[in-house]
Amino acid sequence: MANEAQHQEFTSDEKPAFTDLSRALRTAREQKKLSIGDVAEQLKIASSHIQYFEGDRLDLTQLDPFQRGYLRNYSELLNVDIKPYESVFPEVVDVGSSLQSVDLEEHATKPIISIAMMRILSSLAVIGIIILLIAINV
Repeated sequence: MANEAQHQEFTSDEKPAFTDLSRALRTAREQKKLSIGDVAEQLKIASSHIQYFEGDRLDLTQLDPFQRGYLRNYSELLNVDIKPYESVFPEVVDVGSSLQSVDLEEHATKPIISIAMMRILSSLAVIGIIILLIAINV
């Protein structure tokens, strides 16, 4: 399945047509008798991504991080080596966030009397009241 052109290394200055990779992906998918819909369902991505990867307009230099991940997962599913093409992927930009973590757990104070002890004391109080009522009526 690996194409000879697929094993050449590219420099970041080159912008080759990636039709050989597209063809290799399409051929591998067809050899496995998978439809675009089957692959999209297995990878949990839109079929438009699969169509793009197999199409003549594939440009690896313009892939965002999610698309690169989709392409890697797709190539792994089909056993197509894309390592030679990874050198032309755009630089990864660190994504930062100004969000701060929040401690959602409230620090509860420990109760003075446990629930089990409360039940025992409640039961003893009820028994004491019953005994008191019986003693008054006698």
